[in-house]
Amino acid sequence: MAQTAASAFWQFSLDLYARPHVSTLCLALQDKHGFDVNLLLFCLWSAQVSKVALDSSEISELLDRISPLNDNLVHPVRSARRWVRLCIAGSPETDPAVELVKVHASLKAVELQSERQVQSALAGLSRQTANRDRTTQQSAASANLCIYRQVIAAPDAAAVLLSQLVFMAFAPPIKPGVSLT
Repeated sequence: MAQTAASAFWQFSLDLYARPHVSTLCLALQDKHGFDVNLLLFCLWSAQVSKVALDSSEISELLDRISPLNDNLVHPVRSARRWVRLCIAGSPETDPAVELVKVHASLKAVELQSERQVQSALAGLSRQTANRDRTTQQSAASANLCIYRQVIAAPDAAAVLLSQLVFMAFAPPIKPGVSLT
């Protein structure tokens, strides 16, 4: 059975996010520089699938299209989850704290499902690229993230993190037990 674009994108994201340091990089780009993690992942996935770079109008359109989902679903759930996590960290191991752990787990699951909705929307906005210039996956990914940084006017410091993210996305994964030295 053929995989839909949305499920292929979701699986790509899960696989990439599970690699060492990728989640830390993505969250730093989100929390310190204003990037949307799902759009970061889409820029990488799109480059992998099509080997075509997106332009600034496409990145802007993607941001506009996912903004309602982020503003009304993802961000409020994330804020609630983070608040509950702070409450858990600040309370002794009592019955209310145990209940808050359950609430935190539920919010985390809802946040993940809401992120999946954003990814489904992004995958649905993928453009046909048959008549566009192709490049390497890594070059397309670098271009996508550079344009994304320009569109949101992120600081130059973010460029280093974006370069690291591209490297991690397209470098072969290191197998457990294999030493690089």
